[in-house]
Amino acid sequence: MKQLFCIFLFITYTSALAQNTSLYGGAGFFRLGYGNLHQIGQTLAQFTPTQPASSRNDFVYMGGEGYARLDKYILGGGGYGMAQRSISTPGFYASPFSGGGYLYLGRIVVNTRRFWLYPMAGAGMTVVGMTQRELLSSGLQESSVMLPTVNAQFGLGADWLLAAFGEGDTFGGALLGLRAGYQISPYSSGWQTTGDRIIADRPSYSTRGFFVTMTIGVGAFRYVRTKQFIH
Repeated sequence: MKQLFCIFLFITYTSALAQNTSLYGGAGFFRLGYGNLHQIGQTLAQFTPTQPASSRNDFVYMGGEGYARLDKYILGGGGYGMAQRSISTPGFYASPFSGGGYLYLGRIVVNTRRFWLYPMAGAGMTVVGMTQRELLSSGLQESSVMLPTVNAQFGLGADWLLAAFGEGDTFGGALLGLRAGYQISPYSSGWQTTGDRIIADRPSYSTRGFFVTMTIGVGAFRYVRTKQFIH
């Protein structure tokens, strides 16, 4: 009777345990796409009043990114650069630019073995500016202006395991993904200058705009199975 009672307790206890599966791993990506900065062309034109103004706010976005996947959470970071076609006239050349680095946190809301979708939010540093050269009667004048600020990013990420390797609980492969979002920084007039040009007026500007990029990378992941007591 005592043995039957012990067996009954053991069966009852083990039946109250459920397996909980979590996914851990990491991935690294190259990013390429489009970025837009609100009225940056008009703002930078204020530093070249004697030259033709550029109204372009469009940039080519390139960068790198990596993240760790902690089950339903994504913890990542990366860096990027943004460039656009230079402004060139006889005796004058200017090249606008932007770039920065960031850390972010994501929460997976759609999840399968080969696809996951997650909103994300992060913060980092960004810089926007322009280098320029002008040929004057006194010689070649070179200068640059740039505005460094902190910024926040909000967006959506998606990754698809395009080609997989491995079996069972450990697997990996090539990843194809998408990042889309918006970045914003506080207004600042703290432009920094180098070179020969003297800047009298420093406009207040907020580095803000949207971006859409494709990503391609590789990753490796592992399912971890734990037991959880059901109350």
